[in-house]
Amino acid sequence: MQSMPVGARLPPERVLAESFECSFLTVRRALQALVDDGSVVRRIGSGTYVAREAQPPPPEKPRDQRMLGALVYRQGDAYAYRVLQALSESAAARGVNLRTGWVREFADEALSEAHRMAAEGCEALVLPWFPRKEVEAVRAFVAHGPLPVCLPESLPGLERNCFVEPGKFGDGTLRATASLCGYFEALGCERVAYLGPATVTDSILQKALSAYVANRSQGNGEALCGLVQPGARAMDRLAERWAQHRGDLAVVCYDDEHALRFMTAMHKRGLNAPEDFRIVGFNDTDASAFSDPPLSTVAQDFASAGAWMIEHALALAVGECAQAPGTDPTRLIVRETCGGAGRIDAALRAAVPDIVFLEASPARSAAAADPGR
Repeated sequence: MQSMPVGARLPPERVLAESFECSFLTVRRALQALVDDGSVVRRIGSGTYVAREAQPPPPEKPRDQRMLGALVYRQGDAYAYRVLQALSESAAARGVNLRTGWVREFADEALSEAHRMAAEGCEALVLPWFPRKEVEAVRAFVAHGPLPVCLPESLPGLERNCFVEPGKFGDGTLRATASLCGYFEALGCERVAYLGPATVTDSILQKALSAYVANRSQGNGEALCGLVQPGARAMDRLAERWAQHRGDLAVVCYDDEHALRFMTAMHKRGLNAPEDFRIVGFNDTDASAFSDPPLSTVAQDFASAGAWMIEHALALAVGECAQAPGTDPTRLIVRETCGGAGRIDAALRAAVPDIVFLEASPARSAAAADPGR
């Protein structure tokens, strides 16, 4: 466009699609955007013509003058708020002004908030977290919202919006699940189960399940999966079934929430970790450190996730990408529930080299053991 004079005729859509190696639909959408802003004009039966000289893009603002918006789901869980905290800290460290809006859904209310943020000067939006039930609404929001959107996970067709490179999202969960199965096997556990939510459309859950089933299919014992609905009743039923494996059960969990719910359900039956079963959570939420007993869990690098979300949102604002290249090794915080406390030696590290073992904070562990502190 910059090299074509006013009045010049653009090549046909078919030629443009071949030149840019993209679909007709992509070309048509791009041309419609140019028609909408007055850069080109369509003449029926004649073609598409340059209507005015292309304007150079505005110079990029200094980082301390840039503004992003964060749309926060009101009913978020502990994990969601850890992501939001990391996002806020990363924006502050980089001198980026982060405006926050709270929404109950990602349809009309979110669009209204997005337009408000755009009017205030936000260049792009970040969605720190959203529940599975909102996936289709998020898709529509990305398509029709006024600003580019950085997403916390990879959705089919929206891989460019995810803060992690295409094909890499969820790899950390894949490796962690396989490594945790190997860890329990190295501790002498023959029956290793997997516990998670009954939402099979969850891409992270799919990664975890594929890693778990692959491990079990390699002659490492039977597959024992428990996918439960929210609420105590479903978890109680699962605990009733799995209680028969007392003394011979290790559980790898989707997140800390499911691990803590299962521990509560087993405690109702007089069973406790690690004496009667062993369990590991995921995400290192505050509740895991202050549970009784303290929950062993996989540590998430929230700071890195927050930093990459900010970087990618800033890049999307100028039509570019700055996605995280991958994930770090599995970092396991060994507290009391996994049965490995005091047993992490050179032999165990060699048996599961994909795990970086982290010591639990003595202060937090002591506080968990003494609720009165």
